[in-house]
Amino acid sequence: MRSKKVDLLNGPVTSSIVRLAMPIMAGSFLSLAYTLTDMFWVGRLGSQAVAAVGTGGLLMWVSDGILSIMRIGGQVHCGQAYGRGKIEEVRCFGRESLRLGFLAAFLLFLAYFLAADSIISIFNFNEIGTARDSIVYLRAISFGLFATYGSRILSALLTTVGNSKSPFLANGIGLIVNMVLDPLLIITFNLGVFGAGVATVIAQVVILLILLVVAKKDDIFHSLKLFSEPIAWSNVKDILRIGLPAGAQSLIRSIVTIVISRMVVRFGDLSVAVQRFGSQVESISWLTADGFGAAVSAFVAQNFGAGQGKRMKKGYFSASLTVFIICIFTTAILYFFAADITALFMNEPDAIAGGKSYLQILSASQILMGLEIITIAAFSALGQTRFTAVVSAIFISARIPLGAWLSGTSLGVDGIWWSLTISTNVVAVVFIIAFLRYMRRLERERVIDFS
Repeated sequence: MRSKKVDLLNGPVTSSIVRLAMPIMAGSFLSLAYTLTDMFWVGRLGSQAVAAVGTGGLLMWVSDGILSIMRIGGQVHCGQAYGRGKIEEVRCFGRESLRLGFLAAFLLFLAYFLAADSIISIFNFNEIGTARDSIVYLRAISFGLFATYGSRILSALLTTVGNSKSPFLANGIGLIVNMVLDPLLIITFNLGVFGAGVATVIAQVVILLILLVVAKKDDIFHSLKLFSEPIAWSNVKDILRIGLPAGAQSLIRSIVTIVISRMVVRFGDLSVAVQRFGSQVESISWLTADGFGAAVSAFVAQNFGAGQGKRMKKGYFSASLTVFIICIFTTAILYFFAADITALFMNEPDAIAGGKSYLQILSASQILMGLEIITIAAFSALGQTRFTAVVSAIFISARIPLGAWLSGTSLGVDGIWWSLTISTNVVAVVFIIAFLRYMRRLERERVIDFS
């Protein structure tokens, strides 16, 4: 699999990052297409079904927060070890990341499946049908947590050593499976939201199986020995040291989003559907940035491990400029075509109007959100996940009182959307300034030379 890997330690900086980022970014859009495919077919069942599937997706964000502990912790250590040329160390960190991931998936599966009623009751839906469909969908997709965790961690590990093409191809095949199964299970077999959940689970299993085959043929991860090697507790500790703050950051974001959702419920289940739908469409920007963020994380980690400060710094600025330009275009799309995009997925006039308002308000935060993602990825690659977690927690939590205040004015539910945009823009500026100062500190303390 060597030919599929991008050399991040040598050669042109920008082209290396772009070559690594493009398959990741394309894979991220495949994930978005996954969700939008569900939304498209579920949308034929009405806004209650859309709200139910969207709520299940929101709870998957909670699982992503837990997943990020293993994914980011393993990715950072694997990248730095790869930069130092310590291949066995890379393999060992990868092994422990997957072990932790499967354990976490099992525990979360038990929680989602056994306590689905209690979890969904948190959202306090107005319609009993929405709550019932949400419970059904959550239980269905909980069976896919094992495959999701395994495939996401394997994708991160392969990307860290320069192979982002294989995860993209695996996700592409998974999308095709999902696109075929969705109309079949949701409409033809009349399984509704349960059918949407089953289609997603089957697609995730397919992706994991493909990536396991890829890993088996990889020159680094071909011999992970998940079930035979003893646990390397020192590596587990190192993964958790980096991963726990990142996981806490993601979990806090998810919890705040759930609280925000309870605030949105006050304006009706239609507003909930608008939020779920709008957040998926708006992700066109952050999925793009996230693709470059994953590439930047691998690039910075490898070059930091290799002591190549100048190349590391150039990579950060190059990726930031690229994302800045891309987000200008996504901002324009979300603002000028908001109503047209919403009409593709939702039929009710009120829903179209609500979706238009959501997308136009959130469009004002897309550029700085993209730069925030790149900066957090660079910070994480340097092992500074605790700082990013604390700062993010402060500003993300501020969305709750800000949203409560603004939604109590004449803005109504739009005030909640404005709280998201305002907090995103402010925290992005804080992160950018902090990262520039941190790089100067590293050079001043002679940790690494940027000249």
